[in-house]
Amino acid sequence: MTNIAKIVLLVFSCALVLLVSGCIQTQALYIGNKVTAEKIALGKAAPQVGTWETFDLKIAYEFVVKGQDLDISGQIQLGDHQKMVYDYVRSLDIYLFFLDHDSRVLLTEPLDRTFRGSTQQTVSFKRSYKVPAGAKALSFGYSGKVAEQDGQMTFYLLPLKR
Repeated sequence: MTNIAKIVLLVFSCALVLLVSGCIQTQALYIGNKVTAEKIALGKAAPQVGTWETFDLKIAYEFVVKGQDLDISGQIQLGDHQKMVYDYVRSLDIYLFFLDHDSRVLLTEPLDRTFRGSTQQTVSFKRSYKVPAGAKALSFGYSGKVAEQDGQMTFYLLPLKR
């Protein structure tokens, strides 16, 4: 095989991998991986109110489970470090994870992808989801990028390990 043919094959293979990897649905992300962040038990039909907080992010939430439906609302804001050091949110994807009794992801749902702009803002959300069979708890995760005049930083908290 000539060098040109090898290069063409390599470029085609890389393009195919990128195309296929872009087709993975959010719901399939992290399935089977273990969540180490704070977990919130599902169960009661009464509304549950609380705050889920990490170094990077704070989510004040309220949710209620009615049968197999979860209605959740709340507010998202960045942690103090991002607010003090960085000016602008370039991207922030926040996920809701449904977990089994071993804290393993059964289903991943997008919670919010609209948080862009000032690091000082608070973003509200209101969503409804179907609770998957076997779900015992939920948790949150995120992946984002903040910037200031001299640079940018990527931050995340995701269940990357089995």
